[in-house]
Amino acid sequence: MPNIICKRSSGTNRSGTANLRSGIVAFIFFCLVFIRPAQSEEAAVFVCNEFPPYKMENSPSGLPGFDVEFLREAFDRVGIPLEIQYMPWKRALDTAKKGEVSGVCSCSYTKEREAYLLFSEPLGKASSGLFSLASQNFEEVQGLEEVGKRSVGAINGYNLIKKLEAAKVQRTFELSSEKQGLQMLLKGRIDFYYSYEAPARYYLSQLQDAQKVKYQELSSTDYYSCFSKPAPGSAELLKKFNRGLAEIKADGTYDAILKKYR
Repeated sequence: MPNIICKRSSGTNRSGTANLRSGIVAFIFFCLVFIRPAQSEEAAVFVCNEFPPYKMENSPSGLPGFDVEFLREAFDRVGIPLEIQYMPWKRALDTAKKGEVSGVCSCSYTKEREAYLLFSEPLGKASSGLFSLASQNFEEVQGLEEVGKRSVGAINGYNLIKKLEAAKVQRTFELSSEKQGLQMLLKGRIDFYYSYEAPARYYLSQLQDAQKVKYQELSSTDYYSCFSKPAPGSAELLKKFNRGLAEIKADGTYDAILKKYR
């Protein structure tokens, strides 16, 4: 009799164990299928050059620059993480040209860049023109063609270099940074520094030499976030970014970001 009871008990345990295992497997399957978190998108990798107040790697205020904030917010709206890397401008363009990154944080349009970049909806406008020493009292020019034999410096890799070439400016200097250009201007080594207004004024304020320099705007144009054509999935990434950008412009986030930098 005890043997019979033992056998029945053993069979019941095996059945109960099997049912328990089946229940656990079913529960795990349910969790995986129905309550798993949504998979995150692969991070977009964009390269920036130091270009305050648009893009700033280590600003005294801790602010990253409004272009960087535009990108983060726009990508966040469509669920895409963003990784930012900093490097010199010409190298940044080269990495995008080779498809090594998703794109360049922001840039202006040129026909040459169209061969390897896709351009977003406009991020904003950028004023460009000529900086000169106030003490020189140069007459204002209507265009670069009127610069004559005076020397002009501009940053290597900027589309402004092409504009100097198109205007056939004779004495040009290709420079590596805003700081170098402004220092050469302040020391009288060039007559004009041709650049974008906002970053040049930012560096002048740091040098406390803003009063020594005057600025003449020559153009104000749209600029964009620029996506690498050779990078996988760039066209689809651009569409998603434009959707996110439209959202932050519509709900006031875009304007709120700009206000922090004024």
